[in-house]
Amino acid sequence: MIAEFTIENFRSFKERVTFSLISTKDRELSESNTFEMDNNLKFLKSAVIYGANASGKSNFFNALYFFLYFAVKSGPRKQIGDSTGTDPFAFSKQTEGQPSSFELIFYALDDEDKNIRYRYGFSVTEKDVIEEYLFAVYNVREVNLFIRQRQEIISTSYFKEGGRSKQFVRNNCSLLSVCAQNNGEISAQIIRYFSTLEVTSGVRDFRFITKKELHNQEYQQDIISFLHYADIQINGFKSETRTLDSRENEDPELKAFLEYLKKRVPHIEKQERVFFGHTVYNDEQPVGEKYLAEEDESGGTIKLFSYSIPILSALKNGTPLFIDEFDTMLHPLIIEAIIKLFNSPATNSRNAQLVISCHAVNILTNKLFRRDQIWFCEKDQFGATDLYSLVEYKEPVRKDASYNKNYLQGKYGAVPYINEILLQVGLHK
Repeated sequence: MIAEFTIENFRSFKERVTFSLISTKDRELSESNTFEMDNNLKFLKSAVIYGANASGKSNFFNALYFFLYFAVKSGPRKQIGDSTGTDPFAFSKQTEGQPSSFELIFYALDDEDKNIRYRYGFSVTEKDVIEEYLFAVYNVREVNLFIRQRQEIISTSYFKEGGRSKQFVRNNCSLLSVCAQNNGEISAQIIRYFSTLEVTSGVRDFRFITKKELHNQEYQQDIISFLHYADIQINGFKSETRTLDSRENEDPELKAFLEYLKKRVPHIEKQERVFFGHTVYNDEQPVGEKYLAEEDESGGTIKLFSYSIPILSALKNGTPLFIDEFDTMLHPLIIEAIIKLFNSPATNSRNAQLVISCHAVNILTNKLFRRDQIWFCEKDQFGATDLYSLVEYKEPVRKDASYNKNYLQGKYGAVPYINEILLQVGLHK
């Protein structure tokens, strides 16, 4: 599970900001929206991030995606001279050439199924890893596993795999990923955990994640049940694999272009097409089924189909799920219903965590969220993003306040200044 994620000097995040899923001591919705660890520390099951357009919400998710990608894949993927891929804050001379920094505090199971608290972080420039470190809590005390300053690596007795692997670490990749490549026990456990974290966006087409599970009969029924939960009456699925060569009535120019694609993009010649089953009625009596191709379904149906496996997998396995622009093409009541799946102990017995960004203010209520579950992104006049929760707001917010009304009135910040927009397009009176 995730405790805290810290970002500094990445995209619109100039200063150090920390996003936390550790609950405060407030007792509001504590029985449903929080869960407790062995050490009496409580965590949040869900969180939502609001903010104006271009306030930095997507950059938060991009930062987590970059952190996970670099930690897991830089060893096997990066070659000598490759860029690390970081994207530092661009609008300040003070951050120019300075490293981007990331830190994740999380809990992962060891080989004895015991939750271990880890603190892992790194700082990188475009070309080099400046710093990397890993700490773990053993017997209440936090101990150092390894510390890296550029290519100088000090690995302790708690992390012997670091000593065995440090000679293979390039300047542009993580020690953690290299240790896992060399069958390091602790690093492999952490890499496996990082690989379970799903970070995606509602504006992207990621239905391929769900398509891969359609051949599993158990999962197929779960997907149908999930769609029924959202009042989408789909009864079954069929799929077919089409090749580019199987398409008919194509003109010569299109055929030539498809041949070009087949050479340049591996596996593009095979595409899986899904058909959705609907009941056919004679008056009010069901008499059969008709299957519609996925391109004939509504955007909302396809979006829920895409979400089904990431959501069901998170709930089944108790893993974190991060979705930017979650409300894209979804009805507000469906958004609320999905959040309730994660907040409910009955449907989220494994304590999965859901973190979303959205603009749907109907869910911004004290009936659904605690104050520490509500976060805001806001940019200052210099283009830098601040990230803060409602419980951290500079003026105390009552737990019985009308959060959505107050937010739209600008009481918590993180809303667009509409008059400026009107002025720019010449409509200001």
